[in-house]
Amino acid sequence: MNQPLVARPQPEGDTSKWLVDVQAALQSGDDGALWRLVDQHHDPAVAHHSVATLAARISYRVEGRARFSEMFLLPVIDQPGGKVIGDAVAFQNADFCINEALDGWLPPKTRKTVFRGVRPYDWIGAWRPTVLQGHLHSTVPGSELTKLNFLTETIELPPDVPRLGFVCMVLTSERGWPQLPPVDTLRDNRFKSVVSFALQNGKSAAPVVLPPDRMQCAVPDGICLWLHQMHQVVPITGWIALPLQASSDVVKITLALASEDVPFSQFTLRKHQLGMQGLDEVLAMLNALAPMLDQPMDIPSKRAMTTLDLT
Repeated sequence: MNQPLVARPQPEGDTSKWLVDVQAALQSGDDGALWRLVDQHHDPAVAHHSVATLAARISYRVEGRARFSEMFLLPVIDQPGGKVIGDAVAFQNADFCINEALDGWLPPKTRKTVFRGVRPYDWIGAWRPTVLQGHLHSTVPGSELTKLNFLTETIELPPDVPRLGFVCMVLTSERGWPQLPPVDTLRDNRFKSVVSFALQNGKSAAPVVLPPDRMQCAVPDGICLWLHQMHQVVPITGWIALPLQASSDVVKITLALASEDVPFSQFTLRKHQLGMQGLDEVLAMLNALAPMLDQPMDIPSKRAMTTLDLT
């Protein structure tokens, strides 16, 4: 029987109880309790880093043996005219090659579960902590196949700009939390080249990919590179970041674009995915590309309820 473990880093004093309470809020899907705990912490940066770390992890036992699983993401930037993101057939054709490349890149004996397809950031930016935990629990041996429902917002973009997606995977270890291999530029470049070529669709430009990383690193890295590449094609002329009053997790980014077709675009950042450091990295990139807008604004978004089979 699979028995959940409580993730217990080694802090001192009240911090230990705070971490256990955060873990309990994540396991019960109580977002309100989770963000109240964040507000109670004396150091916001530490609190958000802890939430981002714990939200992407689960631990459990199988036949008495401990397992430690964590969500990792592989950023994919689809070039204009590409059809990598959301194309099940393209990913199916590339699936074997991507798995072989991952086996060669990851440390030996790393267990992995790769979810089908390149998920658009429109989806991932909509994931609440409960949805992320649902993905993790779907990989536990013997777990029932489930479906997740979540409300997505379409990121409206000009047709000639890159789009951002991620290959999602859960890595599992019996010896503590999964580790990434040591930095090796040659190996990383070889991995990126193989995966990019495998995903390339016909005569369209090959997508840009980054090596897998922990969620709170991969999401800001992917967003920053995507924004930079977008700016090269359709300049970002201004931006503004606004916390969403209805959710302590959400920051809405509005972009002003030098485009007659789509003069404004908007996307969501979630603190439980990036932590404060990742949020600061995205804001720093935006600040380097364009000035901040003087007036706050919100734009209507196309919304749809998405039902996702977890595999």
